[in-house]
Amino acid sequence: MENRASSATSYRSLAAAVTVICLSATAATAQIGDCDRDGRVNINELVLAVNISLGQASLASCRNADRDGDGRVSIDELVAAVRAAIGDPKTQTHAFVVTTNFQAGSFATVAIDEPREVTPSSSQRRVHSDAVARVHDGRVYVLNRLFADNVQLLDPDDDFRTVFQCSTGNGTNPRDIAFAGDDKAYVTLFEEAELLIVNPAPRSDCSDFEIGRIDLGSFADADGIPDMDQMAIVDGLLYVALQRLDINTVLRDPAGPGMLAVIDTATDRLVDSIELSGENPFAATKGLTVRGDELYVSLAGQFEEIDGGIERIDLSSGESDGFIITEAELGGDITDFLLVNENNGYAVVSRPGFRNALVQFFPQSQREPVTRYEVGGFDLFDIELNDRGEIYLADRTNRADGIRIFDARAGEAIVDQAIDLGLAPFEIVFIP
Repeated sequence: MENRASSATSYRSLAAAVTVICLSATAATAQIGDCDRDGRVNINELVLAVNISLGQASLASCRNADRDGDGRVSIDELVAAVRAAIGDPKTQTHAFVVTTNFQAGSFATVAIDEPREVTPSSSQRRVHSDAVARVHDGRVYVLNRLFADNVQLLDPDDDFRTVFQCSTGNGTNPRDIAFAGDDKAYVTLFEEAELLIVNPAPRSDCSDFEIGRIDLGSFADADGIPDMDQMAIVDGLLYVALQRLDINTVLRDPAGPGMLAVIDTATDRLVDSIELSGENPFAATKGLTVRGDELYVSLAGQFEEIDGGIERIDLSSGESDGFIITEAELGGDITDFLLVNENNGYAVVSRPGFRNALVQFFPQSQREPVTRYEVGGFDLFDIELNDRGEIYLADRTNRADGIRIFDARAGEAIVDQAIDLGLAPFEIVFIP
């Protein structure tokens, strides 16, 4: 009873703040809290969202207030609605999409709001043909991977001008970047045994880009390389996924269980490690997925074998809770996934018979996974969730490539056909 009273007090305090703020707010474009879908969030809609949170109004009166589709309106969702109402700069406005034909790379942008205006790929918007992107402080960090081997910073406020482009070393193949602060970040090097520590805001000549290195060679298999990939920083600890693949096999087969190396970001010392339940922690996620004190990682295992799943790690204990769903339940190899809430997730799955599917799954219920979209070939590359509760899917299907958009709650398509970007999409991030 005391917790319920405390919650109600918090919501009422927030409601009062909402009222004061929004009396002077300008119209916003964000959809969370936009009950009547008129392109803005007004004070009446915010008050309605608060009432839903308190159980004093039906969710049916404003389903757009429930961004993650869990059947309630949380404080985080109320805060997001307030930000939308006041035009907060943290509200996402565009999708930034790396595009490629694997010979030349570029990027495009798609406005999140209707009519979803596209600025297409072009020869003037150049990144490597094998590149991934991350967003930090409103800017786009591009990791130009194998045979380019550098980190490139693009400034959206200056027509995506390249601010710097710093080498990580020939043949190092950078995979992810995690930010410990404005002056320190970590870059995983897939072809090296050492984790790179960098300055994410270096001089234009890159003379102060590299700060240091952390040796992870003790986790390597016989080839001496631990195959580091995705990362996440939680409460001052850096978690680094290690695929531990055998470089001497044609397809780089797993050489043992996947692992997480745990590093103290204050001292840059290795403090722990976590052995995973399966092999080959791999997915096109933007870093490792963290929700509260739980970390989620996809274990792909051996490709073309149904031997992996999505594993949950309890960060408070440092121990695995096992798979929340398996590849057997999803029907194929997991190549990407996202969690909308504790009982709503999506995965890109490569299935037997040369099929590729977007599958919705429900970790905390007995409900069977549902295929929301399927194509021939292995042409679905990336899925990402924006702050409007929309899922963007990178579809590289020949002659029909582009971005497809789905409602995260219901799994239904929002656009009738793929949004053409001028070049096939590969990676998606969202920017303010």
